[in-house]
Amino acid sequence: MQQQGKFILMNLSEFEDYMHNLQIYFTRKINHLQHHHTHVPSYKNFDGKNHFARLAAMERYHVQNNLGQIAQHYTTFPDGQIAVCRSLSIIPAGIKRHNTGGICIENIGNFDLGHDVMTNAQRESIIKLTALLCDKFNLEPSLNSIIYHHWFRQTDGVRDDAGGKRILENHKTCPGTNFFGGNTVLDFQTYFLPGVQRTMSFLKTHKEPVLMKGRVSVSQLNVRKGPSKSFQKIEAIMKNTLVSIYETKNNWYRIDKAKWVYAEYISVERQSKAYQR
Repeated sequence: MQQQGKFILMNLSEFEDYMHNLQIYFTRKINHLQHHHTHVPSYKNFDGKNHFARLAAMERYHVQNNLGQIAQHYTTFPDGQIAVCRSLSIIPAGIKRHNTGGICIENIGNFDLGHDVMTNAQRESIIKLTALLCDKFNLEPSLNSIIYHHWFRQTDGVRDDAGGKRILENHKTCPGTNFFGGNTVLDFQTYFLPGVQRTMSFLKTHKEPVLMKGRVSVSQLNVRKGPSKSFQKIEAIMKNTLVSIYETKNNWYRIDKAKWVYAEYISVERQSKAYQR
């Protein structure tokens, strides 16, 4: 894992751990993921070492276009590494009129037919990233929870699915006419969605069940190595942070491996089968 300023760069294994430990402290409702390709920079602009330079250049371009900062929350690279770019508490600048509730993913490359051929490493990262985000935010993978920029008209942001065509006037080809086999709804259903669904199924069967979820109700809550105040404090989490609860013991909640918080300072949101995963 490497960090320069706000940008955090991780391999796929590191990113999976990062997502597992990510505490959701914001109240913005996430209801969909957006997939884009950068077009420029493409593979010819990536040398295997210039991840941060590419991110900084994208941010400069986005700032010049009055977006304030880098537009996307996550960026995937040809070598399979993933960068955290923009706070999830802030809506992205990805698709006109469809950013509220969205998480924006930019995939480095030009994936229009005849240009960059996606590496296996990037392909794996895109699928796993999508599945991890769906799992984290309780999204069922579908045509509405995972969307392509191509499905929306550029001028007014209306979704018309580009009439089922890979190239259509007033529509970007993004994320590319050869992105996982194509950019149409049918392409998505045939080539991309099944991979996300298989990966999500694997994630669900290989992780500890969640008993319930809740939010921190005090300004700052100590996290300890065990279920009592005699155990060492290892960190503190802030008010409104969303936590998963895996075990209860003596009025303490375990929110991760060897991470316990006092139960009275957690407001349980609900306790249902939806969280027993």
